[in-house]
Amino acid sequence: MFETYDLIVIGGGSAGLVAAGGSAILGAKVALIEKNLLGGDCLYTGCVPSKALIKSARFAHQTKEAQKFGFQGLEPKFLNDSFASITNRVQDVIKAIEHHDSPEVFEEMGVEVVFGTPKFLNPNEIEVSLKNTDEKRVMKAKRFCISTGSRPFTPPIEGLHEAGFITNEEVFHLKNLPKRLIVLGAGAIGLELGQSFSRFGSEVTVVEMADRILIKEDEEVSAAMEKILSDEGLRILTKTKTVKVHKGENGAKVITVEASGKSFEIEADEILAAIGRQPNINGLDLEKAGVEFENNRIKTNEYLQTSNKHIFAAGDLTAHFQFTHMADYEAQIVIQNAFVPFPFRKKTDFRVVPWATFTEPEVARVGLTENEAKEKYGENIKVYKVNFTENDRAQTESATEGFAKIVTYKNRIIGATLVGEHAGELIHEFVWAMKENLKLSQLNKIIRVYPTLAKITQAVGTEATLESLKSPFVQKWFKRYLKIWR
Repeated sequence: MFETYDLIVIGGGSAGLVAAGGSAILGAKVALIEKNLLGGDCLYTGCVPSKALIKSARFAHQTKEAQKFGFQGLEPKFLNDSFASITNRVQDVIKAIEHHDSPEVFEEMGVEVVFGTPKFLNPNEIEVSLKNTDEKRVMKAKRFCISTGSRPFTPPIEGLHEAGFITNEEVFHLKNLPKRLIVLGAGAIGLELGQSFSRFGSEVTVVEMADRILIKEDEEVSAAMEKILSDEGLRILTKTKTVKVHKGENGAKVITVEASGKSFEIEADEILAAIGRQPNINGLDLEKAGVEFENNRIKTNEYLQTSNKHIFAAGDLTAHFQFTHMADYEAQIVIQNAFVPFPFRKKTDFRVVPWATFTEPEVARVGLTENEAKEKYGENIKVYKVNFTENDRAQTESATEGFAKIVTYKNRIIGATLVGEHAGELIHEFVWAMKENLKLSQLNKIIRVYPTLAKITQAVGTEATLESLKSPFVQKWFKRYLKIWR
């Protein structure tokens, strides 16, 4: 007989750590299976290293633009004249954080951590090929949570593998700065890294098949960010398809692209593929567990149950929203639904999901864009917009690029988009307002410190308040009682 666990979690990224740790703290007998390192993509190849890299790039950019702040412009030099000083710093940041996700931390919570490669034998058992050994272990559980995350998508471009390329899994280990860098994809990852490498000194070309960058964002955001990034020196090619790649005689990587019916070549020292991500489900033998999947995505219901009701899935491999904060959220749903009776189970709520792109300026969003709102509600929506130029703190910081754009329907906020300094922080007032179903004018009711960027939220609320004061009803009421007061 095998020892039976209350829950086996497969995958030690953000979702897996939350699901395993939370369940163990509640008193469940939990095992956590991980192939490599606890912490997952976010810690080692995603959120943490990218933000560390972005910080160094921003510092370099600010030194070049020191005249904005009353100083002579400087040309920053890498420590020891080596780009390795940047990626070494990135790795130092990872090391400073990774102890939070160490096996010892979760073992203290009561989680049994097992390193190895798992696959299902049947709906109740998995076989784990233990890491760095020839041993295999069969483990049994009443419930499972699959949270194996995602990996970079490799575009099927002729010659790309032969010529060589990097993704977010290799970029933070580079020791030499590419003089010329081609970025395939103009989504969040491509633009964050593209802008950073441009600021370090690379000649960056961004190639995007779609007709605009940041295709998931408001069209006004795409236009604003393309101008900002282009003015900063990035070459951005939209409506452009990469047809093939080959190695040139001088060792350069040469891509052939097509745009407007014409083809031409671009040379680079390195190619960064940032097309997107795909779920990690290969090798799990999900069919033996009765778990259905489609397009490499595990299908779940609103309780995050798979087609096998005692097997749950959370995080990137569900492809609901491939963000660390959503992996955390889904894992919390799994914890509740795995251990409580049906009437008390919790449904996922994806109505209010925020995200951010950490370019400079940052882009943050929650809810619907203007066009999405029009498609859903017709012309009965109302859009409010305040530019960062109208914010006093933004003026003092010389950070006036961007705007706050709020979409409402029947006086309720249904979408908010911010482009500007610290947009990723500022979006949360709108997230809370949407979650609580507040009117836009209610954002004007709390007192905010002056001068802060947060006043831009109040400015939007003030616009809505002033508009309501101009309504015929309020004007008539006020004029009537003004006579009495006089």
